[in-house]
Amino acid sequence: MFRLFGDIWLDEPPEDRATAFKELLPLIRDLEHSTTQINMGLETNLLSSWDMDLAFERYREEEHTWWRRHQVDRPREYFVRPSGSLDAQVACHLFNPTFAVNNASFEETDDPSNPCIAQLHDAGFSSQNCLMFDHSARRDDSRHCSLIYPPDLWDVHERFISDLRSHMKAVVELSEQMTSVKRFIVFVNHPQFYMFTKGDNVRAQAFRAKQGGRQDLLLELAAGLGKINISADFYKLNPLLLRPFRPTKTNREHMSALKGQAYTAIRLSAPTPSIFPRFGEGSKDKFNLPEVEPASKNPAKVTGDMFEDDKALEEARSQQISQITEEIHELAAMFMPDTMSETVFDFTDRVECRRFIESIEAFEGELYQWEELPENIVELVQAQKGLRIDRQPIASRKEAETAYRLLQSGNIPECLSVIGLAFSFLTAYISTTLYMPVEAVDDLMILDTSPNRTVTRVCSGCRGRVLDDSFPYFAKRNPGYYVLRSSDTGCGRSGCPGGHVLFHPSRGAQKCVRALMGDLKNVPKPRILGNAPWDKLFLRHGTEELGDLPKVVEFKCPFDGCRAINKNHTPRWTIQLNPTLVTRQFKCPECGRKGDWIPVSANFDYVRSESLTRTWGRFAKKGCDLRIYPRRADVYFSQGHIDIRIAQLKEAKMFDDQRS
Repeated sequence: MFRLFGDIWLDEPPEDRATAFKELLPLIRDLEHSTTQINMGLETNLLSSWDMDLAFERYREEEHTWWRRHQVDRPREYFVRPSGSLDAQVACHLFNPTFAVNNASFEETDDPSNPCIAQLHDAGFSSQNCLMFDHSARRDDSRHCSLIYPPDLWDVHERFISDLRSHMKAVVELSEQMTSVKRFIVFVNHPQFYMFTKGDNVRAQAFRAKQGGRQDLLLELAAGLGKINISADFYKLNPLLLRPFRPTKTNREHMSALKGQAYTAIRLSAPTPSIFPRFGEGSKDKFNLPEVEPASKNPAKVTGDMFEDDKALEEARSQQISQITEEIHELAAMFMPDTMSETVFDFTDRVECRRFIESIEAFEGELYQWEELPENIVELVQAQKGLRIDRQPIASRKEAETAYRLLQSGNIPECLSVIGLAFSFLTAYISTTLYMPVEAVDDLMILDTSPNRTVTRVCSGCRGRVLDDSFPYFAKRNPGYYVLRSSDTGCGRSGCPGGHVLFHPSRGAQKCVRALMGDLKNVPKPRILGNAPWDKLFLRHGTEELGDLPKVVEFKCPFDGCRAINKNHTPRWTIQLNPTLVTRQFKCPECGRKGDWIPVSANFDYVRSESLTRTWGRFAKKGCDLRIYPRRADVYFSQGHIDIRIAQLKEAKMFDDQRS
C-alpha cells in the first residue's frame, strides 16, 4: 500500500505503471503541500485577487457580443453562472445547461429541477460542498453545442473556463474529458449516461454492477481527495437514477418555444446553411468489400437431406425473433419500468412504437452522440446480422441514421436522441423480420437459417448498399436461387429515386429469382452430376458404405484473398480404407473464378476429380475396363506400375469366378 494524497491509500501500482507514477509523485506532493498551506492561511496566491462574479459578467458580455456580430440577438438571462465557492475542494465540470428546468431564467448551475443536477444531489454533490460549472454557460440543446458551435465561439467559453479552473482551489475535478490544471482529474461518466438505466431486471442489474460500480469507486476517490461526504454505492444500488421531469403543459410549451428560438438563432449564425448534414451529401459512405455467403450451388440432385423440414426452419426463425424481441423488451423496461414491467410491448404495433419513442424523447432527450448510447443497447444492435451493411455492424451515429432510413422508419433521424434513434430502428427491424411470404408462394420457397448464411444486398434503383438479409429465402425447386425482396417506395436512402425497387445480392454471381409464382415455378432444376465413369466404382454409395461419415461438409474457395464458403450436403468419399473427400469444381459467387473447392477442415484428406479421371484413363488406355472387375481400392489407388495393377485385377476376377 502507498499513500496517494492526504488520507487516501491505494494498492501498489502494477510494474508497467510504476515508473510513470514515480514521475508524478513529486507533483502530487507539491499539490498536497500547497493545499495544506492555503487551507491553514499560511500561503496566498491569485485566488484572492480574482473575482469570479466580475469575470463571469465580462464572459457574458463577450459571448453576447459574438452573437450580435453574427446579426443574432440572444437573451442574456439564459446564461448560467457557476454555483458554489472557489474555495471548494471538489469541482464538478459539466457540459452545458439546457432548457429542461422549471425556470429557464434561473441563472445558477445548481438547479435541482434539472434531472442531471438532481442526480448529482442524490449522489452527494451540490454547491454546498462543490464548485459546479458548465463548459458552455449558454442554455442550448447539447447536440447543437457539440455539432454546431464554431471554434471562435468555443474560444469565448473556454477562455472563461480556463481562468476559472486556474483560480479555483479544488484539489480534484470531476470531468468527462479534460486535461489537468494542477489538480487531480477524475474521469467519470456524465449523469445522463445513467439516466435511462431503470428497472430491476437482469440487464439493468448487470449494467449497474459494471458501470455503476466503476462510477461509485471513482466518486469515492474524489470525495476522499476533497474530504467531503457522499452517498455510498449510489450508482450500483439505485434502481432509478432519473428523477421524472414532467413539467406542466404551459411550462412544456414554453420550453419547446425556447428550444425552437435557440435552434433558429444557431441556424442564422451557422457558417453553413445546413445544421445537420444529410445522408448522401459530402463524402460517400465507405464499405468494405462484401462477403456474400454463396447460396448452395450443389449440382447434385436435390434430396430430402439437403435442407431441413420447412416447418423446423420456420420454428428456428421464430425462436430467433422471439429472443431478439425479448431482449428489446427487457431494455425497453429499463426506460419505462412502470408501464412495461408486467405487460408485453407489441413492437409490431406502429402506434405503440411511436408512443414509446415519444416517451423517451419527452424526457431528457439530449443524448445525441453514438458514444453516449448505453453499452447494453450497443451490444444488442451490433449482434443483429440484419442490422449490418456488408456485414459491418453499426458503429457510429451516421451509420445508425442510415439503418433508420433503410428500414423506412419515418420521421427525420437527425431530430431523434441516440436512444430514440436506436429503439426506432430496432422496433422497425422486428416488424421487418416478422414479415412472412404470401401464402401463394410460400410453398415454393425455403428459408435458410444456418448461422453463417447472410446475403449482402444493393438497391436496384440507386445501387446503394442496403441492410443484409439475415433470414434469406431460396427457391425450393433449386436452392441455388436467392429470392429477392422488394419495396414500392425505394430503399430509403436520400439518393434513391423511389418507386418499385428490388434488393439484389451485392455480387452478380449469386443467382436470384423474384418472389412471383411463375418465376419460382420456372426456376431451372439443379444440374445432376455423378455421370463420371469412375463414380460407381471409386466412390462410396448408400448408407452401408457411407456409415458415420459426415453428411455435410463445408468447402472454401481455393483462391487467395477470397473467403467464400459453400456448405455441401452431398459430399463424395472414396472407397479407400481411410476415406478421402473428393473436391467439386464451382464458379465462386464471391470472386467469380472457377476452381476446385477444398474442405475448410484440415482433418479431411481430399483428392481432386481430375486425379480420379486420370487414374481411370490409365486403365482405359491399356484396354482395361474396370467395370468388369471386382472393386478393389487397394489396386485402384496403388502406386504400383499400371501393368501390375491390371494383373492384380485379373487375378482377383479369376478367384471370384472360381468361387461362383
